[in-house]
Amino acid sequence: MSDLIEAFMKQNNGQVTTADAKRLGVNPHLLIDLANRGKLERVGRGVYIDPAIFEDDMYILQYRFSKGIYYKDTALFLHHMIDRTPDRYQMNFPRGYYPSSIGEFPVRMYHQKSEWHELGIEEVLSPGQHKVRVYNIERTLCDILRARDSSDSETIRQAMISYSQLKQKDIGRLVRYADLFKVRKKINNYMEVLL
Repeated sequence: MSDLIEAFMKQNNGQVTTADAKRLGVNPHLLIDLANRGKLERVGRGVYIDPAIFEDDMYILQYRFSKGIYYKDTALFLHHMIDRTPDRYQMNFPRGYYPSSIGEFPVRMYHQKSEWHELGIEEVLSPGQHKVRVYNIERTLCDILRARDSSDSETIRQAMISYSQLKQKDIGRLVRYADLFKVRKKINNYMEVLL
């Protein structure tokens, strides 16, 4: 294996992409060759891992579907607000964007108009310790309360309790988002009891 690729993978939790190889000045075809020889495992288009480690599903999905933002219960999980790993990852995409191969993956797609899709995005570490894009906690609390396809009551309760116990919460931002997404009354009902 190329020393550059090996060193990069040690720093990147055993994962490398064709884009990473190009940035390093390494011919991306080397990754294909390494995969063919069993030195790397191809886990997605342009995404390779060291076969000796676990793959990071959330990072791979984010890499494959770069316009997708982790959403709702998946966002709660990434923010450590619930303890249950989602059986299907929820991702939000801009309206009109439909990646053709997404049906092959355990992903539930949502769509929003662009100005809402971009609102409140931040990066957090996935369970595999890679950066992924997710909505911030306040935005996520509003998303799980929205009437159509809201989360189950136990998930909502656990998330609201977790939020009330956070030292770093932004109540002003929560109220702004609650007004925007028309869930202010629901947010107030939880926060009056918990804060």
